[in-house]
Amino acid sequence: MNEFLQAALDYAKLGWKIFPLAPGSKVPLTSHGVKDATSEKEKIEEWWTRWPTANIAVSCGRGSGIYVIDVDVSDTGDIDGTKTINEFPPLPTTVKQATPRGGFHAFFKSETPPANRNSFRVGIDIRGNGYYVVLAPSIHPNGKKYKWEDRLSPWECPLAEYPDFMRPAVRAPWVQQEVIKTPVLTHNDSDVMRRAGLYLAQCDPAIQGQAGHDKLLYAASRMVYGFLLTDSQAYDILAREYNPRCIPPWDLTDQKDEKDFRRKITEARKLQPNNPEGWLLNEAGYNNVIDNTVTIDCNALLNGNNKTTKVKLTKDSELQFLCHPTGLLGEMCSWINETSLKEQPFLSLAASLTFLGSLFGRKIKDCLGSRTNLYCMGVAPSSAGKQHAINQIRNLCQKAGCIDILGGDYIASDSAIEERMSRSPTTLFLWDEIGHLLAHIKSGASKNHAQVVSLLMKLYSSASSIYLGREYAEKEKQRSIVQPCCCIYGTSTPGRFTSGISPEELQDGWLSRCLIFNSLSSQRKKRSRKNNFNIPSEIIDKVRLWCVFSLDKNKDNVLSEYVDAGFCEQPPKQLEVGTDIDAENVFTAFDDETTEYGKTHNHLACLWGKGEENARRIALIVAAGNSFNNPVITKQVADYSCRLIRFLLLSFEESIAPEISSSRIERDKRKVFLIIKNAGQGGIRIGDLTKATRWLYRKNRQEILDDICNSGEVTTNVVNGHVFYRVI
Repeated sequence: MNEFLQAALDYAKLGWKIFPLAPGSKVPLTSHGVKDATSEKEKIEEWWTRWPTANIAVSCGRGSGIYVIDVDVSDTGDIDGTKTINEFPPLPTTVKQATPRGGFHAFFKSETPPANRNSFRVGIDIRGNGYYVVLAPSIHPNGKKYKWEDRLSPWECPLAEYPDFMRPAVRAPWVQQEVIKTPVLTHNDSDVMRRAGLYLAQCDPAIQGQAGHDKLLYAASRMVYGFLLTDSQAYDILAREYNPRCIPPWDLTDQKDEKDFRRKITEARKLQPNNPEGWLLNEAGYNNVIDNTVTIDCNALLNGNNKTTKVKLTKDSELQFLCHPTGLLGEMCSWINETSLKEQPFLSLAASLTFLGSLFGRKIKDCLGSRTNLYCMGVAPSSAGKQHAINQIRNLCQKAGCIDILGGDYIASDSAIEERMSRSPTTLFLWDEIGHLLAHIKSGASKNHAQVVSLLMKLYSSASSIYLGREYAEKEKQRSIVQPCCCIYGTSTPGRFTSGISPEELQDGWLSRCLIFNSLSSQRKKRSRKNNFNIPSEIIDKVRLWCVFSLDKNKDNVLSEYVDAGFCEQPPKQLEVGTDIDAENVFTAFDDETTEYGKTHNHLACLWGKGEENARRIALIVAAGNSFNNPVITKQVADYSCRLIRFLLLSFEESIAPEISSSRIERDKRKVFLIIKNAGQGGIRIGDLTKATRWLYRKNRQEILDDICNSGEVTTNVVNGHVFYRVI
């Protein structure tokens, strides 16, 4: 029996109610954390059989009959509870545990429980009902162990009565502050909240040590004065859309943090803004999203109905919103962007989504069986900073201990991919310059690469079932993979990417399986950055938590059934992430929208037809990143995911699809047309056009000009003896 299981059972014999934490962490492994604590032997054996190195936590308060004085010392030394405790009379001799940062836990019993209190005094907390503490031999995130002090373990020393001099003044449980009355909203509430969300996406997140409280106060003031939100509305949107981007976020399950967070809203009302109240209600740029000039039909997703409404979408504001998601996804995006020389937030989002797709792979699914495998392509000009996100993902894998999910940087053949997936059914491929690979495949120059795209399409579609590889005469070469999770993040320049794609792939299903993140920004200048590439510990802890997550029980006992059937493993048991009814309405409305759009845009119908399926995959990833214990796809998560897919599809239609052509002549024709178009209404003089198209031979240039003029796309006129070409 391992050390952790034995200790857990020993605590249970004392009547203490315990539950597991992630190894080397204080994060619960069970769905309801401290509420799941128990002293039942069978349940404890089940937990520590599933997670043999899990830390041990005990539920404080009436359940276990213990109340703990937690004396802590900060890593920086600016908080030292061991000094503060000397201001009081000596504590009675009682059960006592040394904690890894130099503090201690003193355990007591009491018929009149003390009130819980964070920061009862500097460095001293009081833990009772609803709280838990970590027990020896658990391992602290700093790598050191909790240890019982000599002759003061719970088996050697009786619990003393809780000392009266360490009792906080009894107070009623914290309740929400009284809402201050504000002017009644004259705009549609859901529209105001959406606009406020777009505004928050552009606000700087609060970062500890960098005037973080002032940043939250600023954001709160814009909510209550700029958008005239009530306190409860401001709290709701700040907690949902702003707090997850903060580093670290306020822990709103903690009484002290939540009170501090709410207090910023109260303080914001005391400020006197320079602008008139409600000035952001009609401010340009915070409308509903995507193209500065195009108005499209779409369903009123947030209203959860099937009414069709016209919305005008602005690219810049929507991109800001999409690049600041919530939860673990948002934390990763912020970290990658903060450490970049050339910030590419859209590419950071793509890389982070793909990594999390592999991290959650074969571990979660939704009610329809959707999985998290993604093929994402980051498209940006040369030297735009495409490689940074890839490098940071590799660094994170190394620090979090999940480097085994990474596949090779290059592939020799489709068989090599198949072999890798048979050994590691969850694999993340990070491929720089994937456009070269696609172009090489398209050229047909290598037989080894000819079937790569076909294989990737099959692996993608087999994520919820079984991939059956090609038949060989030798049985041992046959590869069957149960629920493969193949994820790809590839980068490319625009020209190289489009040259590797044929028009047929708009219809054959390959591109509908790919999410193309085309960086809309121009070349970004290098910026100065701190020489601090440390990965936030919060990100590492959460990634490690998902690394060890498993619902499989007694796997070895049932594996033989599948081995006898010819498979190398049993299907993994997966956590089903719920989708609430409002979220389901959003997905249904989006499916209706994409279907209608595909009918009027036949050449892109295949891409739009996969819109809802891809949105559900994104939603599954976002939901799991928002909550480890109880992930749920909410209305807000569904809305974000559908908006992201819509943005990607419209961006593809505008910028990528026109560049996909079947021949070199078609590509050259497109380039010439764009040069003329970008010259404006006055057109471009023939001499300047010649200089801009020096890669063309004179004969080819003239043939192209004649062709686009005869097609009616371009016309000519003569001004002062000079021939000008302009778009009609």
